[in-house]
Amino acid sequence: MLGAGLPVLNALEQLGRNPPSARIGPFSHHLLDSLQRGLSFTDAFQILPGGTPDFDLALIAAGERSGRLDQTFALLARHLGEHVANAQRMVQEAAYPILVLHLAAFVAPLPAFVQSGNFTRYLAGVLGPLLVAYGAVGLVAWSFRRDSPERWRALLERVVIRVPVVGSARADLALGRLAGALEAQLSAGILVTEAWPAAAAASGSPLLKRVVDGWTTHLANGHTPGELIRCSAAFPELFSSGYASGEISGRLEQELRRLARYHEEEGFRKLRLASQWAPRLFYGFIAIWMVGQILMIAGGYAAVLHQFLDE
Repeated sequence: MLGAGLPVLNALEQLGRNPPSARIGPFSHHLLDSLQRGLSFTDAFQILPGGTPDFDLALIAAGERSGRLDQTFALLARHLGEHVANAQRMVQEAAYPILVLHLAAFVAPLPAFVQSGNFTRYLAGVLGPLLVAYGAVGLVAWSFRRDSPERWRALLERVVIRVPVVGSARADLALGRLAGALEAQLSAGILVTEAWPAAAAASGSPLLKRVVDGWTTHLANGHTPGELIRCSAAFPELFSSGYASGEISGRLEQELRRLARYHEEEGFRKLRLASQWAPRLFYGFIAIWMVGQILMIAGGYAAVLHQFLDE
């Protein structure tokens, strides 16, 4: 709508009257009310119920300042659409292995239940591992929330980054968000010394934020971000060389746009690869384990039958 020339207030009214989903209507009314009270577009998003991610806020602020809100929302729509599509793909791939895991939780304690007949012990053996698995999943989900302690998120990032494929995908997505937020802010006329800390915070990576926060003195002393990137192990060679070439040639915004697109595509490609293979490997381990449990049950029955025949 913005790209077609519709004013912001009219676009929000249209979304409020004909929302694409039930949840969008209240958000549109909330934004419209905030704008009519004199708040800026960025402030209106910042006080939305549930908050707005730092990356989204950084891009919206830069788009509002530069007059490129239509391009900003097009970028955000593509970015969030990729996230949703990847999440749906991972849920679909993991559905059957999760079902097998629950079945295995009921099968595993059966040999002991057959021998002892203690139903309470059997129930504890079923629910115990499931509660531990649910607790672990809930802890990881909470750790990646924006309102979780930064120290905890930094610790989790150090763990996840060592996981094959998944760690590399997370690093690529963080670099893509950093490059996208940085390009949007530089295009809006924000000084590079101010844009870098804001872009690092918008990346969602505590590691990148900590590295960039340590540049304050060096930037004040006249060092360029390109020089500091080359000295940091947090940035891969492709990113540092691309940023340096853009800095030297005066085409930094174009280079950052290319880097953002590249790292975003690489991150989502690796996540798709992980979503395809992780459930298969998980299902293979569960299948092997269940075969072992079935053999143990069969062995237990054979032992009981042999004892009965001997008597």
